[in-house]
Amino acid sequence: MMLRHAALLALAFLVPAEPGSLTAVSYSQWQQKLASYRGEIVVVDFWATWCSPCLQRFPHIVQLHEQYGGKGVRVVSVALEDRSDPAAIERARAFLKKQSAALDSFRLDEEIPDAFEKLDLLGIPAVLIYDREGKLRHKLTGDNPNRQYKNEDVDRALEDLLAR
Repeated sequence: MMLRHAALLALAFLVPAEPGSLTAVSYSQWQQKLASYRGEIVVVDFWATWCSPCLQRFPHIVQLHEQYGGKGVRVVSVALEDRSDPAAIERARAFLKKQSAALDSFRLDEEIPDAFEKLDLLGIPAVLIYDREGKLRHKLTGDNPNRQYKNEDVDRALEDLLAR
């Protein structure tokens, strides 16, 4: 029975996420989930439907998931929507579905200012890339108005970790 349960659990990780699924997690649950990805390079995209640049960049995140999924890279999205606004959460789900985003997608179930503080982010879009040991290696943000990251920066950072 235990072996059957372990096999089913292993299969669950191979099944792609349903486009439009958006799992609510607390910050501590997010940290646990992130730790569960150890052994893979992890690309995390932080976004929200109220952030136009986030929505414009999101197709690239889906492309990375399609290109690198199953090759030791886990691409994940984390929405920072207002948890007290059901319409905003539904817009995020609809956006993921429209993008055919079959990647692990979470909604940080924290007050927005608290979420930014806990994540050490000043704004979004932001992409954090972790190595196989779970160490943050690249933090790509738009915090510096004179140096906005581009999709090519994400690609280079990912290629750098894949080459190691």
